[in-house]
Amino acid sequence: MIRFFAPAILLLAAACGQGEPETTIPTQGVVALSDQFTGEFELVTKNGAPVTDEDFEGKVMLVYFGFTNCPDVCPGDIGVMSAALNELGGDADEVAPIFISVDPERDTPAALADYFAFDERIIPLTGSVEAAAAARQGYKLYAKKENLPESALGYTVNHQRFFFIVDREGQPKLGVAGGLSPQELAALLRREIRQ
Repeated sequence: MIRFFAPAILLLAAACGQGEPETTIPTQGVVALSDQFTGEFELVTKNGAPVTDEDFEGKVMLVYFGFTNCPDVCPGDIGVMSAALNELGGDADEVAPIFISVDPERDTPAALADYFAFDERIIPLTGSVEAAAAARQGYKLYAKKENLPESALGYTVNHQRFFFIVDREGQPKLGVAGGLSPQELAALLRREIRQ
């Protein structure tokens, strides 16, 4: 069950009075997740190495589901993800930014390695069709292939647009609807890092 997360608006104080602008932690489009969201997965990296959610325990995970043939939404959200890491500065080392493919048939490890060459910090994951479906189930994320008979691509994948923030013990805590600025996403991550 998803519960809406609506605390009073929190402000992130400027570090040590250095005059940095305060960033409002967003509440619109942010939902607290129940323990029915397990966050479990068994996938492979862009190098073909097996990996599970447990390999990232001890770090705050930022998880996004998408696919490399997405024409517009996924590239924009991945850009926000990368820019949010830049916003975090040194705190970015505390985050495991993970991309999980909803199109494992086309998103092979080699395809992911090519696509994510622009930012080596992002950890792209894929696997078998069954393993990808199991990963989505751990986040209650909807994705469905839609045939495009008039397109050279053959099909697209319709899916929900969320960033998931997972605590250091591997428990998904927040689902964040796409459309945030990098600064807002960084503010949510920074709050989780400091808890």
